[in-house]
Formats: sequence, structure tokens, C-alpha cells
Amino acid sequence: MLREHPTAVVPYLVTRDHFTERLYHQRTGYWQPDGTGLEPATAAEHAAALDLLAGGRDEQFATAAATLIGQGDHALALRIIQPGLLRHPASITLAGLRRTALTRLMEANQQLDPFKFLIYAELAGTEIGPVE
Repeated sequence: MLREHPTAVVPYLVTRDHFTERLYHQRTGYWQPDGTGLEPATAAEHAAALDLLAGGRDEQFATAAATLIGQGDHALALRIIQPGLLRHPASITLAGLRRTALTRLMEANQQLDPFKFLIYAELAGTEIGPVE
């Protein structure tokens, strides 16, 4: 079918993965086999727990995030940075690492996944102009 409609290939590929993920989550429910979802925690509670591991220091969050960014794990770095910023909102270092992680995630997704690209752009506060 796609051979007959080559212009439909990219839109199909873009939506296919998200559709599959949504269908999987719909079928598996809120509780995951590893226990995720059984005892939900707020973002602030999760940040407080990570802050305990970091010894109450934003530098620990920054070190972990910088290492992950250096390894190319930008999404995981962002998952460390966000709670770090919740606990240490004045951290210039964490804010800079957040911008770096979001920029790299935008770059990685700009050609392959417009949905993720737009979400990361919005999180980064990047204004996307109209397409000509």
C-alpha cells in the first residue's frame, strides 16, 4: 500500500510508533509488571527522594546529568535535571544543562519525530516559526 503512495510513508512512520505505544499502555493499564504505578508519587516527592541521594546538593544532580549528556543519554539526563530543578530552582548549572539536554533532544527528533520535537521545543521555550 505504501509503495503506491510514497508521500504517505513518512506520516505513517511518524504516527505508527506513537499509536503502538498508546495502544500498549491502554492494554497494560496503569500498573506495570515492575510495580510502576502501584504507589504513585508526585514530582515533588520524587525530587525529594532523589535529593536525599544527592545529599541535598545541586552539584550531584549536575554531575550526573552532565555525565549522561556526555554519553548521549539526553532524555535520561532530563529526567535527572527536572527533579534537581524542583529542589534547587536557583541552580544556574542545572538550568544550563536542561537547555543543553532539550536542545539535543530537539536536534535528535527534528527529522524523525515531530511530536517529540514539538514537546521538547515547548519545554525549552523555543519559538517555532511557520513552515514555508
